[in-house]
Amino acid sequence: MTKKANRVLAAVLALAAGVGLTGCGGQSTEQGADKVTTITLWHGFTEKDGDTLQAIIKDFNASQKHYRVKAEKNPWNVINDKLMSGLSAGNGPDILTYQADSARGFITQGAFLPTDDFYADPANETKVYRANVVKDGMLDGKHYGVPMGHAPYSVYYNKEAFRKAGIDPGQAPATWDDLVDLARKLTVDANKDGTPEQYGIALADKESGYIPTFLQAAGSDLVEGGKATLDGDKAVKTMTYWRDKVYAPRFSPSNISLTDAQTLFVSGKAAMFFIGPWVAQTAKDKGIDVGTFEFPAGPAARVTQAASLYWYVTSQVGQDKSKREGAYEFMRFFNNHRNQITWATEANYPPNRTDITGEELKGNPLIAQISPYMDRAKLLLGSLKTGFADVQSELNALGPKISASQGDIRPILKASNDRIQSLIDK
Repeated sequence: MTKKANRVLAAVLALAAGVGLTGCGGQSTEQGADKVTTITLWHGFTEKDGDTLQAIIKDFNASQKHYRVKAEKNPWNVINDKLMSGLSAGNGPDILTYQADSARGFITQGAFLPTDDFYADPANETKVYRANVVKDGMLDGKHYGVPMGHAPYSVYYNKEAFRKAGIDPGQAPATWDDLVDLARKLTVDANKDGTPEQYGIALADKESGYIPTFLQAAGSDLVEGGKATLDGDKAVKTMTYWRDKVYAPRFSPSNISLTDAQTLFVSGKAAMFFIGPWVAQTAKDKGIDVGTFEFPAGPAARVTQAASLYWYVTSQVGQDKSKREGAYEFMRFFNNHRNQITWATEANYPPNRTDITGEELKGNPLIAQISPYMDRAKLLLGSLKTGFADVQSELNALGPKISASQGDIRPILKASNDRIQSLIDK
């Protein structure tokens, strides 16, 4: 699922050859007055969310005497690169948090175990988990992911820029056309040189995860029935719309990454930015009075992109009953009512549960506002079973080609569609 195919294949073969690694990953138990099962956990959180997770882990370890969760923090790309080799060597994680889309490749390689029994146990209270989030953690009718950290992308905006343009900051656009009209009003090119001093919106075409989201809102998806759809009429119409309405009139700059787009937004050079809630604190730290609204409806539906992370139990646990029980105890603890309020208000992720009220989230008004957006949030590449990294790379390359194009966009989309189809067919 990455370009390091040979290395990954070797790791998979090693894993297959080492099915008997059931008790690996360090000792399953520590000797003392009582046996304590150690659960190794990997994650990539490095900001306040990482501190909040560590505090929950500490509370879990103190809450009982049977299990000890030992967390290891690594950058997400490092986790991706070393997971299979770590599992094959027996020094990988017992559980980890990972993005749902790309997890599917690891599932098909046997790296993650089904968790149907976790969902079957009423004590885990999974009936109050968000139904669409639970569904997105499944593959081929089986549960694998247990909800961890989910957040909807929404449009973050500079309230002061709205006021200067005579726009009510509290009035959210209902449709794509409304959003485009806002971007037009908020674009400022005072010297008429074609390079605005303030862009209406920063839409990162070099990391164009929005393409599947826009297709879903137009009544399609990137892949339908195993076939890529970028060369279809809906895709052509949709991507032509965004090129002609946003990039061509320079309401958004083109050939920019998410980092570029965020820099423009937090420096006051872009009035709006399509991203997850983590940008809010960064913007505030830079003196931006920031607001947000749900991404408006497309021609067929209101859809936004979900930043989605789940807990996964790895093959390293195998048949070790104590480790599996410990992993489940921790995931239940993380998702209990009290800890989900803590996770939401302190780590800036909407709660995974539906029984947490707005009043309970009053400590974080932003999360209270965007939590309902999760009901209409979809996985970026939920239509794929594997090949996430390669398809994402293709979309990222496609974005600038779309924004820079003129005339009939179909040949560009057809070429990209063929490459994506070849990845699907592998």
